[in-house]
Amino acid sequence: MHPLAEELKLMVSSGYPLVYLLTHEEERASRLVAEAMASLELKTSIWSRTGGVKSPAGVRDPAQLFESLKDAKAGATVLLDFHFYLEDPDVLRRMRDLFPVLSKNGHCLVIVAPLLVLPTELEKEVALLELGFPSREELDHKFRQICAEEKVIFPEDFIENVVRAARGLTETEANRVFTKALRKGGGFKLDDISLILEEKKKSIRKSEVLEYFELDEQLDHVGGLEEVKRWVQSRSRAFDEEARKFGLPAPKGLLLIGVQGCGKSLTAKAVAGTWRLPLIRLDLGAVFGSSSPETAIHRAVKVSESLAPVVLWVDEIEKGFADMGGAGSGNATRVFGSFVTWLQEKQEAVFVVATANEVANLPPELLRKGRFDETFFVDLPDVHERQVVLDIHLKKRDRDPAGFDLERLARQSEHFSGAELEQGVVAGMYRAFGEEREVTTEDIGKELSEIIPLYATYEEKIKALREWAKTRARRASLDQSLVDLFDQE
Repeated sequence: MHPLAEELKLMVSSGYPLVYLLTHEEERASRLVAEAMASLELKTSIWSRTGGVKSPAGVRDPAQLFESLKDAKAGATVLLDFHFYLEDPDVLRRMRDLFPVLSKNGHCLVIVAPLLVLPTELEKEVALLELGFPSREELDHKFRQICAEEKVIFPEDFIENVVRAARGLTETEANRVFTKALRKGGGFKLDDISLILEEKKKSIRKSEVLEYFELDEQLDHVGGLEEVKRWVQSRSRAFDEEARKFGLPAPKGLLLIGVQGCGKSLTAKAVAGTWRLPLIRLDLGAVFGSSSPETAIHRAVKVSESLAPVVLWVDEIEKGFADMGGAGSGNATRVFGSFVTWLQEKQEAVFVVATANEVANLPPELLRKGRFDETFFVDLPDVHERQVVLDIHLKKRDRDPAGFDLERLARQSEHFSGAELEQGVVAGMYRAFGEEREVTTEDIGKELSEIIPLYATYEEKIKALREWAKTRARRASLDQSLVDLFDQE
């Protein structure tokens, strides 16, 4: 029996009058309620406002429904979309009057809804349950069931790949995409797993707060930050079963703090690409812009866990929680508290990469050990790293770096960020393109000389950030000063 059905069975037999089942999957939820009741040899009814054929006595009005339930025998009534009525004082009063009768008769009301609407009056009466995404075992069973219906057989390792790809889909979504893949012309091959992954992307895109990113970045695309690269590469097998057998827990995440435009966001993408894990971005602005921020962050966490192992990227995390001390900080405080508790306690392999530019707005709770495995400070690139960054951006645009005086350009661009160096390369290419010739070192040099770096405007802030990081974070880059000293000798 499904764990949720077991829990429902226990609640009904213990006299709970009201259960709130949070889920988008009405059909699956109703089936699990029926499964729990059947194990107790009790009946299940389903009520909806449209008066479906399974509604008790065909009653459509909530007030009439409660009247009809006064003589209900032991069992359960599933209420679909009933959260719309919970703000009606009359409905609320009738429901509360009915609770003693339901408890006495052993009858339970099960509200099935995709979002939580819980009036204060019901807080002490309701039992809250949540139906998560189908487990690996459920998806495995569903795929084998469809294979039997379609009369096809696949090897076990193939089935494992299919099931892994489908994690994070609802039962209905998985059922549809499995059937679609199996009925696709030419048979279902390993390459066709991309159909399932595409369905997963579509599912994530429906979320207002999560965004799916394609894996197109590697650590080689990041200029400098050698300490971060070494840290990431040393954990490249961290999510393998061998790591669990060795006694290692899955890594929790990285907090990257530093100057804007120096590769923090790129590093988040490169971590996922290097580890070959899905990458999803959590938009905290969208979380607080939603009708229920607490529900939004809760769902985002659940989706992330269902996709595990996965990399969850939270960009500019300090801005998301910047209003915690101001007006309307109640929501922000609760969302933040829920999020940091999850960071500390999460069991699923969700690797969180959070970036921040402003430490003044960074809640101190984020820096506590246990939230992240490591905190790195990302500074402006030194002269060696600037050469590497210029090399990367020239190669990215199909130019041979050997044909450019990168050392000269790197020394010219002191205090430039990686983003500003990229801008110089692109602007230099536009200059050459406009004159219908190939780009040269001089083109890039001229453009770099016209760029006013961020450092010129925010020198004090950047210096303060460096001072803060001295005792609070690891340097993301190697200290080249000693290397240069030995080279001179």
